[in-house]
Amino acid sequence: MATANRQEIKEYAGHANIELLINEVTQLISLPDIYYRLEALIEQPDSTLDDFTRLLATEPDLCARLLSLANSAFYCFPSTIESIDKAVQIIGIRQIRELVLATSIVNAFNQIPPGVVNMKLFWEHSVAVGVMAKCIGQYCRFPQPERFYVGGLLHDIGRLVFYLKLPGLMHDLLQQREQQQIMLYELEQRVLGYTHAEAGGQLLKNWQIPQSIYEPVWFHHDPQQADEFATVTAAVHVADVWINKYQMGSSGERYDMPVDEQALQLLNLQLEDLDQVWAEAAGEIREVFNQFLMQ
Repeated sequence: MATANRQEIKEYAGHANIELLINEVTQLISLPDIYYRLEALIEQPDSTLDDFTRLLATEPDLCARLLSLANSAFYCFPSTIESIDKAVQIIGIRQIRELVLATSIVNAFNQIPPGVVNMKLFWEHSVAVGVMAKCIGQYCRFPQPERFYVGGLLHDIGRLVFYLKLPGLMHDLLQQREQQQIMLYELEQRVLGYTHAEAGGQLLKNWQIPQSIYEPVWFHHDPQQADEFATVTAAVHVADVWINKYQMGSSGERYDMPVDEQALQLLNLQLEDLDQVWAEAAGEIREVFNQFLMQ
């Protein structure tokens, strides 16, 4: 192992150092002010639709992305949504907040060095897991299944933390993954003492993101550890396994992941049910990926 990579391990391995890693990332990357201003408006009981519309209108690029997604297969509205105030009315402000968060994080990690990771494949995988998780929620008839999307979209955000701060180590681990034919997250645990899932959950928690989002991210490889949002976590876990099986995009994993049987039981799903969910999700994934990321 190269000297630089040994230094990365020395600095960041062990739970005692995960906080150091996350603090350094938060110094490099922060969410835009509009996310926190939107959060503040949500917390104010006297906020009006006009307040939200005026705030969002200060970010034309963001509005364009929100309207594009609102008119995609993700929502399947019968008529075109042409204005941001209509989008807020129909989609709901909390869902808008989650879409603002997702868009902000996509932009925040645009400084990953070229060659470290294929960002198009990374976000293709992430969008696919998000849409599949949402479609699982729909199939299971859970209320507001759209809320499953953002946890799925951001489930591997911790891997971007690793690619940003530990590029040499990740290069080595990807090689070891091939040589040993082992899951990348298992190698992370072995070498660092924690995985990208915990790093991602910690980062989102540090950013004061709601638990409904950071908990599924934190426990998507170990859904039995989820607490208040076990159902969403189970859906994100199952979606991740399924999308990885079909190798749609990639965040670094290569081999089939085991599905947690208790997660399936919690969702009241059989593996064969996922074929039907996949049939619904497959076309939607491509449209959402193209429209959301403006590729």
